[in-house]
Amino acid sequence: MKLSDTQRTWLQRILTGAVLLVVAWLVIKNAREMDWPAVWEGLRSYGASSILVAIAIAIPGQLACASFDLIGRYSIGHKLSVARTMLISYTGYYFSLNLGALVGGLAFRYRLYMPYGFRPLHISQIIGLSVLTNWLGFILIAGIVLAVQPPDLQQEWVPPDAVLRGIGALFLVLSAAYVVLCFVRGGTRLHMRGTELLLPGPRVALVQYALSLTSWGAIGAVIVWLLPGDVSWFTVMPVLMMSAIAGVWSHVPGGLGVTEVVFLALLGGVVDKSDVLAALVVFRATYYLMPFAAAVVAYIWLESTAQTMESAADGSR
Repeated sequence: MKLSDTQRTWLQRILTGAVLLVVAWLVIKNAREMDWPAVWEGLRSYGASSILVAIAIAIPGQLACASFDLIGRYSIGHKLSVARTMLISYTGYYFSLNLGALVGGLAFRYRLYMPYGFRPLHISQIIGLSVLTNWLGFILIAGIVLAVQPPDLQQEWVPPDAVLRGIGALFLVLSAAYVVLCFVRGGTRLHMRGTELLLPGPRVALVQYALSLTSWGAIGAVIVWLLPGDVSWFTVMPVLMMSAIAGVWSHVPGGLGVTEVVFLALLGGVVDKSDVLAALVVFRATYYLMPFAAAVVAYIWLESTAQTMESAADGSR
């Protein structure tokens, strides 16, 4: 039986509401069980030097995110400067990360690109390639981690190693298939739900992987640095992968509460839960809030200069 658009919309709303209720219950449950004085002590243990190192580790990932939109700019042949494109990409990424994809990934990017003579179709191509670039590295890292060294997360509901290795192998096959597709069909225009997407060539695909791997790798490295004890990157990355998927599925902006619940559930047996939460609070401050503050400033500047750029674009037509 085929559902109508209205029925699908209501079903999606019901499922989203159910997920939000589950997330809220888990957040409240963990909050009641948390040793808050220990969390506060954990926060106080981070000195200025530790936070500065975390910020420095995050910078390559932030520059990579700022470069995502360059892939789309290159594919459509627009002449907007690299610096301004990166600033729009950075602003869109961190608005999306903190406020949700619908706002940052769509509305703000459309608003920021329109004054420079971009057509809606071109903007949708840039957004589509940017999103694709981001998740290519996710799939490849998840594949490598799960196939090579499945984590010992000491949870009954975590699948056995054989299943995790199988999922990792599948992800690696998908990653290889994308590269092969770009070699064979690079330059082909794909049509998906009314949007046209230009499939990159092999060299651009490799750049996509390099940017995405830098972005996700930096996120994991920041968390590893902030966690106390000897916690490996291979242990943190699968938890980060799961929290990212849970955050997208829950539609909670920034995965607020969702990320924390997933990390507490999966790393709680490896690191003390109060230390995990303290590390995540500092992580949110350094990787979410501080760059978001910079993105707000960048957005104000882009808006203030948009009228001049729009007039110049109109005069050149």
